Amino acid sequence: MKIGMNLLLWTDNPNVVEHKSLLQKIKAWGFDGIELPIDGLNSESASELGAALDELNLKRTTISALDATMADPASQDARLRRAAVETLKRNVEHTKAIGAELMCGPLFQGLGRFTGRGPEAVEWNYAVETIREVGEYAQTLGVNIALEPLNRFEMYIVNTMADGVRFAREVNLPNIGLLADTHHGNIEENDVADAWLKASSHIMHVHISENNRGVPGSGHAIGSNIFQTLEQIRYDGWLTIEAFGQTVPGLIPRLHLWRSYSEHNDDAARLGLAFIQNRMKER
Repeated sequence: MKIGMNLLLWTDNPNVVEHKSLLQKIKAWGFDGIELPIDGLNSESASELGAALDELNLKRTTISALDATMADPASQDARLRRAAVETLKRNVEHTKAIGAELMCGPLFQGLGRFTGRGPEAVEWNYAVETIREVGEYAQTLGVNIALEPLNRFEMYIVNTMADGVRFAREVNLPNIGLLADTHHGNIEENDVADAWLKASSHIMHVHISENNRGVPGSGHAIGSNIFQTLEQIRYDGWLTIEAFGQTVPGLIPRLHLWRSYSEHNDDAARLGLAFIQNRMKER
């Protein structure tokens, strides 16, 4: 398994000019790679980041999320569904330009939209159709897409790994799978490890994220049984730390980050890396 670090701890708009020293730090700490928020990138910035990461020998994945007011795979508004297709295809292209083989994110629906009820069949079917079209395009570029179920306070279309499996089966493409996230699983699953075990054939990517979004290992969301299950299912992909602080203004209201969860932002990365490494040794 490879250990990665999501850059959303520091920025939602990565670029070589501002963040090359950060990339160098992440490499020096011992990470195998990084996860780049890709929604704000263009072709030029994606290529520049790819070249910088090649120079540092840092592998990479990308992460995307959709604003429901702009693009939404599950919307009954055809214009928003088409915008989702176009946005995600562009992000797939930028993923390829960065030199990544996997794009992940909560792409079942646009974020920030709730109807006051659970998903309707028409919404579900629209989302399946949208992701299938994007997935078929991603196949031509050699990009896998790992879809992330979120907790019920952030999303209503897909909240559990079981529903994610049902969705992936309906899309029915080999490059479409699931992102398993400890934070969201801690809220929605009766037994996170068991849910992952049952969804094992569809898991393409893993986020290690604490119950309070802070330093991995400081809370109760990431039990040793998680790592035992990953070994049992012979998972050999990424374990990417997803932690948040208060340095990215746009994420504070979206994720309800009303306080800091560590003394220094870097702690979530450095201490989280050590936590994962120690857990892997215990297997």
